[in-house]
Amino acid sequence: MDWTGIRGEVLHNVSMKRYTSMKVGGNARFMIYPADIEDLIDIVTRLKMHDIKYRYLGNGTNVIVNDRFLDEAIIRITKIKMLRKKQENGVYKVKVSGGTSLKHFIRYCAEQELSGLERLYWIPGTVGGGLKMNASSFGSAISDCLEYVELLKNNHEIKRIEKNEMFFGYRTSSIGKSDCVVSAQFVLKKRDKKEILNNMEYVFKERKKRHPMEYPSSGSIFKSVNNEPAWKYIEKAGLKGLRIGGACISEKHGNFIVNTGNASAGDIKALIDRIKKEVFELFGIELIEEVELWGFEEERETI
Repeated sequence: MDWTGIRGEVLHNVSMKRYTSMKVGGNARFMIYPADIEDLIDIVTRLKMHDIKYRYLGNGTNVIVNDRFLDEAIIRITKIKMLRKKQENGVYKVKVSGGTSLKHFIRYCAEQELSGLERLYWIPGTVGGGLKMNASSFGSAISDCLEYVELLKNNHEIKRIEKNEMFFGYRTSSIGKSDCVVSAQFVLKKRDKKEILNNMEYVFKERKKRHPMEYPSSGSIFKSVNNEPAWKYIEKAGLKGLRIGGACISEKHGNFIVNTGNASAGDIKALIDRIKKEVFELFGIELIEEVELWGFEEERETI
């Protein structure tokens, strides 16, 4: 494939272990970092012309990639930078690129004494990924402060969509899988910096108490069911500590699978399947994955 004219970075045959928080996965055909939005559109156009499947990857914190070769292009917009504050009629707004990490974005807001998103501080993903799944923590959701998003749609056009034109629910939104969140603008409130930082510190301490941070993981594996957290069913089933290969259900939190050092993606998938089977047989509850599973599907979606 000829990449002449592409100003970003194109890597070949890249191990996905380096790019996912679970530290598993085979090699991908391409890993591409567009230089800017125009470069991104050019890249997507070329991939479609050559019938090469592609996916967007943020920080890789909510995805488990199969061990086998991914004959696809992985696009990361993390090098496209935008973080801009403005004030309109006493209203404070911040526009941010979709590939910006949530932590970096929220730290910036705290420095600017802008409040509204600090309870999401320790969610280890990007702004775009957070919007796609409507990330939430301690009663706050990323969509709460949203004004609009700018998406790269399947027709190669950038479309601005206002919040009132969108749907946001529990771990879901109307942003399509093939959409790329290029940027988003948020409306925030002025607040004392110390109060914001104290709130962030509280969230960190609570997450540290509840979540296993000593091993690689992908965060919560399953969504809540009927307003009941999945960990309750997993723990009632006596599955905490269950291990397959190097993958283990955390003793600290039943909805976390951790990589104890040598897990394969196959180990993790087998453990996910075992949990679903046991919980269904015991409680008649069908658990649904919150994490994305890449490369496990028999017929992969063409983007």
